[in-house]
Amino acid sequence: MLPSDMQIRTALDRAASMITDKPSIGQRVYSSLAIVEDGLACRVTEKNHDLVADLPRSMGGSDAGPSPSVLLRAALSSCIAMGVKMWAARKGVAIQRVEVNVQTDVDARGQFGVADAIAAGFEDVRVSIRLQSDADAKALQEIVDTSLRYSPLMDAFKRSHTIATNVEFNPPAEVR
Repeated sequence: MLPSDMQIRTALDRAASMITDKPSIGQRVYSSLAIVEDGLACRVTEKNHDLVADLPRSMGGSDAGPSPSVLLRAALSSCIAMGVKMWAARKGVAIQRVEVNVQTDVDARGQFGVADAIAAGFEDVRVSIRLQSDADAKALQEIVDTSLRYSPLMDAFKRSHTIATNVEFNPPAEVR
């Protein structure tokens, strides 16, 4: 059974209250482990979730799963969609359906290293949000604005981050 808007609101209010009372509860490190052995298919594990990422055959993969770029767009679009529903529940506004379409522009010359002046990543990102609700447009826009303001993945896309990289050569295999 899916949670009701009231159950979502209660859970979110409880979590916000706990974090307000004890900020350390909300300060965590999350970790995903990605392993590629044969070919390019990559097994990714975090907590009790496993998924497979791969590349299409045209890029040397076996198409055993979505590409990392697909997963990134899926992560951003789902984060925004869930965020809108979460903030609507917290504000007591009923939204029957949220659709989020994320489009990215790429120039593959950057990724393949054939044009150093071209970025390897996305050039532009566009987000389109569609809502079905009987609520008034002003209330819905406020919910969308709030959800985008507090979206962890929107923040990750908009802000640059320091990335620390550690590389080990020929370490002993991790026992699973």
